[in-house]
Amino acid sequence: MLDPRLTRARTAAIAVAALAAGAGVVWLVLASDHADAKGVWATFGPAVGWSFVGTGLYAWRRRPESRIGLLMVLLGFAWFLSLVELANPPLLYTIGLVLAGLWGGVFLHLGVTFPSGRLESRFDRAIVIAGYLILPGAVVPALFFAGPGELDCDECPANLLLVRRDEDLASVALALGAVLFVALFLVVLARSIRYWRRTGTLVRLQLTPVYICALGTFLLVVVARAGAGDAVWFAAFMSSALLPFAFLGGLLRSRVSELDAELRARLEDLRASRARLVEAGDAERRRLERDLHDGAQSRLVALALLLRTARTRTAADPELAAVLDRAQEELQTSLAELRELARGIHPAVLTERGLEQALRSLVSRAPVPVSLEADAEERLPGPVESAAYFVVSEALANIAKYSRASSATVAVRRANGCVTVEVADDGIGGADAARGSGLRGLADRVAALDGTLSLDSPAGCGTCVRAEIPI
Repeated sequence: MLDPRLTRARTAAIAVAALAAGAGVVWLVLASDHADAKGVWATFGPAVGWSFVGTGLYAWRRRPESRIGLLMVLLGFAWFLSLVELANPPLLYTIGLVLAGLWGGVFLHLGVTFPSGRLESRFDRAIVIAGYLILPGAVVPALFFAGPGELDCDECPANLLLVRRDEDLASVALALGAVLFVALFLVVLARSIRYWRRTGTLVRLQLTPVYICALGTFLLVVVARAGAGDAVWFAAFMSSALLPFAFLGGLLRSRVSELDAELRARLEDLRASRARLVEAGDAERRRLERDLHDGAQSRLVALALLLRTARTRTAADPELAAVLDRAQEELQTSLAELRELARGIHPAVLTERGLEQALRSLVSRAPVPVSLEADAEERLPGPVESAAYFVVSEALANIAKYSRASSATVAVRRANGCVTVEVADDGIGGADAARGSGLRGLADRVAALDGTLSLDSPAGCGTCVRAEIPI
């Protein structure tokens, strides 16, 4: 199997071979005794081959996993080989007549297997094999009976395959060849339409210009091979010279689409991963809150009861009673701090009663008057409720620490599949999210849910924190 890697040495060797083949074509054209419009042939003959080889080498290096670049290079050299029929020696001329259609078979192979360069089904394999047999071989039977006149070339060298000159048999053979050409074209056209309909939108964008150019060129070649005349051949040459760039453009667009699909898939994986991390973090917060409530907090409450019982038995000892009173006060302070810590980790009321009640509890402890507007038609997904709650919690904590506000508002609205959380105050403003870790952490939490967090805090005009979270 051919190594798909295209080294610099191979590239240079193929390029030199293509230049030599193009120069050989120019020499054949200029030296030919039977070539018409030598200037056109000398220009477009090598140009078509070079365009396929050049773009094929580029595609091969850019997409080594695809065989399209290799097929384009082979097509360029098959094109050079087809022009051997311009040679003067009868043997070369006859070989050129037989192999003139070989490049059409490679071209069909290229079009059917685009953009991977690989045959995907038995039907495609059958079409390609038929192309390699029909396009160069359909004219061979006519060569057994066709002289220069039947081949539209009175000055051509001798046809070495000629067995017996018979104009009628030659015409029949050429007509049968033309029927085979047309039948093959119709089959390829039907296959291309069916394949195009089965593909997605992005693939259609890649295939449409390639198919239009390829089928147009293929039709021109078929008509020309059927004997339509030199004008059609020249049109086929022009189309063939431009065709490689259509293939290259489609190949590069397919690569861009692949990269886009990979990027989208990775983005979805990243979103899912971030959402799982947020959900796992919330689950761990709930577990810690339950452990604190059921463990340490319960033990401290039991200890407070023991201290209260002990206090009732120490009425005769004022000094010991004072010590127990101080112990009870410290214990109550520790319990309050533990409850506050548990609420900060994950408020039980959020899990049990929902976002609105959790926010009412949060607002009731705020150091400034806070008005609350909450749309609570139904419970939100757990990660969304947690994110909304902690946005409000962090914003109220910042108001207490830095804003010097006299009042604040909290609004939670649900519309169009999105929850909007807005916390505003009438403080001094000038807040900067870049200088605090709290808002940055909230922004990451909200972004993990495909949401956004914004801060508007002009100096002297208060602060507004706004989060939008898709449901």
